[in-house]
Amino acid sequence: MTYKNITLRPMRQSDLADEERWHSVETEWLNWDAPWEDDIPVDVHMAQQRMYLERLQTNPPKVYSALKIDDENGRHIGGVNRYFIDTMPHLLAVGIGIPPADARGKGHAANALILWIHYHFANSYADEIYCQTWSGNLPMMGLAQKIGMEEIGRIRGIRRVGGKRYDDLTFSVTKEEFYKMHPDVLAAGMEG
Repeated sequence: MTYKNITLRPMRQSDLADEERWHSVETEWLNWDAPWEDDIPVDVHMAQQRMYLERLQTNPPKVYSALKIDDENGRHIGGVNRYFIDTMPHLLAVGIGIPPADARGKGHAANALILWIHYHFANSYADEIYCQTWSGNLPMMGLAQKIGMEEIGRIRGIRRVGGKRYDDLTFSVTKEEFYKMHPDVLAAGMEG
């Protein structure tokens, strides 16, 4: 699926080298991605990635829970995922990660998240989609607002990062609000 300057696609074998580098060498992006969580050792993460790729190759899902992001030059720059808030299957949330610093600030994240939200509105029961972040992740807060999500929940001081306390934030956008703001995404189609 392509929208403006990005393409969302399933994981490929060639993505494994990027995944390993982003979790062992180019790790700055992990400072934004739930830094209070315990780090998964790189070898464990890579084993999980290889198992996921094998499952995709033998039994591709009808609706993907994660896709990779390519920029306008076909360069793999990150990924999107979906999850359920507090394991509640009626609260579908989305996430994004763009590890290479030189791929940020070009509209890739906004376009990828817009297309990813569209994909889930088109392929699920959801009439509202959420994302969660923390008050220290200014880029994600700005991205959520930029694409039309509104803050709907805040738990003050629950996250500790670098000895400081931060708020846990939840954003959402309804299907109606989303398509009012992004009607052009409908032309992106849903073919993978």
